[in-house]
Amino acid sequence: MLPAMLHWTSDRWRFRYAVGLAARAALAAHRRGQERDIVLVPCWRRAEMLWHCLDNLCNADGIESLHIVIRPDSGFDPDILAVIRSFAPRLPSHEIQPTPRCPYRRTKLSANILLGYLQAATRARRYVYLIEEDIMIGRDFFRWHTAVQAQRPGLFCSIAVRNHNRAVQTPDDPDGYYLSSGDYCSWGVCFDRSVIGALLTPHVNLKYLSRPKSYLRRHFQHSQVSLGFVEQASLLRRIQEGCALPIAYPAVPRAFHAGFYGRNRPGGIAGQLDERVRRLDQLIYDRAAMRAAALSERYAADSDPVRLDVVGSARIRQLQLGCGLRSERCIT
Repeated sequence: MLPAMLHWTSDRWRFRYAVGLAARAALAAHRRGQERDIVLVPCWRRAEMLWHCLDNLCNADGIESLHIVIRPDSGFDPDILAVIRSFAPRLPSHEIQPTPRCPYRRTKLSANILLGYLQAATRARRYVYLIEEDIMIGRDFFRWHTAVQAQRPGLFCSIAVRNHNRAVQTPDDPDGYYLSSGDYCSWGVCFDRSVIGALLTPHVNLKYLSRPKSYLRRHFQHSQVSLGFVEQASLLRRIQEGCALPIAYPAVPRAFHAGFYGRNRPGGIAGQLDERVRRLDQLIYDRAAMRAAALSERYAADSDPVRLDVVGSARIRQLQLGCGLRSERCIT
């Protein structure tokens, strides 16, 4: 019992120090600007997903000007490192960033992502992208984000997937995008680092990470988001809900969520890494195969492959669409 308590105390002290350091650095981020924008890639146990994620990332236009920060969460599968090593020759600028062990089970994943945002805001030239290990991006992913961010300064963020929280009918127009509010998700995101410093940083603290429900109840009393959702995406949704900055979504997605199994979703693929990569290749790019493999209709609907070869023109434009709000069934 005593060694376990000592480990927990040590983890807690190290974690408190990491949170404080990241928050102080992010608040001062406007003083610095580096040469490259930052792409965060959090990962944990799905090395085969990470393989496909990095493969698509390496094929995206503009990758040569970006710095990739891969953040394996504590307790990660060792195959994660094997995958990263295999892609090292194709990644023009990258690093593996150690993550502090979070002593709070409910916000472990949230801590990895949120602290990654804060640290990236101190180093990015302007933009910070989040591409989790189960997000498959298309060739036009970065170009779409930079185009919409340039045309619409003052966004909360831009998100490159199909909006799975609102029932939105969009035309088949690769140059179109629309603005929305109250439907943040963490699938293929781009933030201006100034937004991270001004709006996210004040809420990335030990009070939230140690007791998220109490923190959210106290600081977001009028939120429409249920207290059943307390992880990082629901925190960011509440932050966006309370500010005047909109979210931009594409009419034609530039990425999709392939995680029909994972941390909070049962299922998976057995076998050696090479076999898992091969079998996943036969599933995640095929809508019928994905739906057959998913263990529920909900997971199948959220993991809906899209074309990854879509490329828009320079004539990006805002569309005026009616957006009907769905239920809060999925905040990720």
